[in-house]
Amino acid sequence: MSSSLKVGIGWIATVALAFVGGYYLNDGGNGSHHLVENGTEPVELGEGAEKTKQSPNSPPRGSGKPDSPSNGKAPFTPPATPATRPVKPPKDLVKALASANLITRWGSFMDAVRAADESNIRQVVAAFETLPAGYERNMEMRLLMQAWARFDTPAALAYAKGLDATEGRLAITEVMTSWGEADPDAALSWMQLNVDPKDANRQGYLPGLISGIASRDLERANKLLSSIEDRNARWQASSLLLQRYMEQSPDNAMAWANQLPADDPNYRNGILGQVGAAIAKRDPAQCAKWAEELEPGEGRNRVVSSLIAQWSRRSPSEAAKWAGSLQDVPSRVHGMTQVVNFWAFKDPTATAEWLDSYPRSAETDPVVQTFVNRVTSRDPSSAANWANVIVDPNRRDASVRQVLGSWTRLNATAAEAWRIANAPHIPSARP
Repeated sequence: MSSSLKVGIGWIATVALAFVGGYYLNDGGNGSHHLVENGTEPVELGEGAEKTKQSPNSPPRGSGKPDSPSNGKAPFTPPATPATRPVKPPKDLVKALASANLITRWGSFMDAVRAADESNIRQVVAAFETLPAGYERNMEMRLLMQAWARFDTPAALAYAKGLDATEGRLAITEVMTSWGEADPDAALSWMQLNVDPKDANRQGYLPGLISGIASRDLERANKLLSSIEDRNARWQASSLLLQRYMEQSPDNAMAWANQLPADDPNYRNGILGQVGAAIAKRDPAQCAKWAEELEPGEGRNRVVSSLIAQWSRRSPSEAAKWAGSLQDVPSRVHGMTQVVNFWAFKDPTATAEWLDSYPRSAETDPVVQTFVNRVTSRDPSSAANWANVIVDPNRRDASVRQVLGSWTRLNATAAEAWRIANAPHIPSARP
């Protein structure tokens, strides 16, 4: 073989190697790395997600200027909208999110958001988006937004604003909560400069910010709360603020609820009920003592309702005993009615025995009526007997007619026989 032929073959091999090596090392000449290669399996969280300063659509790197007509090449023209590469979520995380076991699902997602940073957050988002949109992914939404906002608040907010109204409000609230915890002054300043006051209220910006600030300064959070005019936003912010007070102690939560202004009774009474529910979950006896200290009225009734709802799940007999001991008559009737509402559904026999220990009176008529309503569909005969002992004659006849109407549809013969024997003055419910 001649020396010229050998040189020619060597030159061709060198060019080929340079071309192949340059293509694979530089991804076709643009110098960017793939987050996930097309046609490959999803990578595990954090792998293959290097961040580069150069986008696929920016001019090629190098000391030379972009191509121009003067050098005989077509000029570089960036596209109007940068092309985006689809991101494949980590398959192990997707599998965990599809699990019916909430511990597996939420535990895996918590691990993912803990490890999230600018290099892999898009993979976590892609995994999150495999979940059906709506209420069922609220927990994952909250975790994702709070974690994302810690290292890239603008991107997290941009994503939140692109969601539908309901999910977007939740997402914005969580982003602002995280930002308010980390840098409340910057978050408040940005919101005041960039968000319309109505949107700040309604779209979750201000409620979230108040929650974040409350983690540091409850007094400052309360001042912001008083500036909210939108009732729904005020309610949301108050609910978030309550969580912060409960983190300190139930006593602090009760003290905060006690000092709420009375200029909006519906708002104040609603918050009292929420505080009652939160405390009753931890300590029904403590909530009962607080309820007794409140002034009689709708606010106290809300607390009593919340307490009975929680207490009846643990010990309906104890809840019944406490409700029957309340000194204020309207409060006692309200409490006993709430007990019957819950207890009769679980154990109508025990509820009837407890009711039977109280003398018949106009005071107990609403309580008996509630029991009748609860047991009519299951035991119309018993319901009719209880309806017939209501003291007020108008209430009694109305209750009996209601029971007979339901009973007739189930067993017309038995219902008619009872009517003739016990309430012949009531017209027959038979068609």
